[in-house]
Amino acid sequence: MKQAVKFTFDTHFGDTGADLDRARSEGYAAGFAAGEAEATARADEEVASAMRQLASSATNLLTALDAQMASTKRDATSLALEVARKLAPALIATRPQGEIEAVLRDCLTHLNREPHILLRVSSSLIERLKDTVDRMAMERGLSGRIILLGETSMSEGDCVVEWADGGVIRNGVEIEQEIAEIVARYIETISGPEKDADTLAMPEARDAARE
Repeated sequence: MKQAVKFTFDTHFGDTGADLDRARSEGYAAGFAAGEAEATARADEEVASAMRQLASSATNLLTALDAQMASTKRDATSLALEVARKLAPALIATRPQGEIEAVLRDCLTHLNREPHILLRVSSSLIERLKDTVDRMAMERGLSGRIILLGETSMSEGDCVVEWADGGVIRNGVEIEQEIAEIVARYIETISGPEKDADTLAMPEARDAARE
C-alpha cells in the first residue's frame, strides 16, 4: 500500500508581498491621476465660469455707463436750453436793435438793385434805428430806398424785411421753438432704449434678487 505524503504548507506561490505592494502602488497612482484630472477639470470649469461671469459683468457695466453718459448729455443739453431761454431775452433787451441791424445787413448784401426795401420793427425802436438804417442804406447805394415802419404789435428784437419778390422775418418766439425742436431731436439721438434697474445690475446681484 502506497504511503500518503503529509502536506507541510511549505509550498511557495511567488512573492505575494511584493505583488501586493506593486498593486497598492499602481492603485494609488491611478487614483491620484484620476483625482488630479478631476481637480484640473473642475478648476478649468471654475476659471471658465469666472471668465464668463466677468465678461457678462463688464458688458452690463459698459451698458450702464453708456446709459449714464446719455442721461448726463440729455440733462446738460436741457439745462443749456433752459439757460438760453432765460438769458437770450435779457441780452436782446440790452440792445434789441442789434439783432435787427444784423438781419438788415445780411439782406442788403443781396438787394443792391431793389427799388424799395421795407423794414418793419417795434414802434419803440424807430428812433434808435433811424440813423443806423440811413447809414447802411448810404453805404450800399440805397439812400432813400429803405422805408422804416413801426409796428406796435411787434416785440423788440423782431423785424420783417420785405422787397418786391421776397422777404425775411425774424421772430424770437419762432426761433426759440425751432431751437427747442433741434435740441429735442438731438436728445432723441443720444437716448437709447431705457434700461431698468434689473438689466443694468451685475449678474450676481440679479441672481441674488431672484432667490
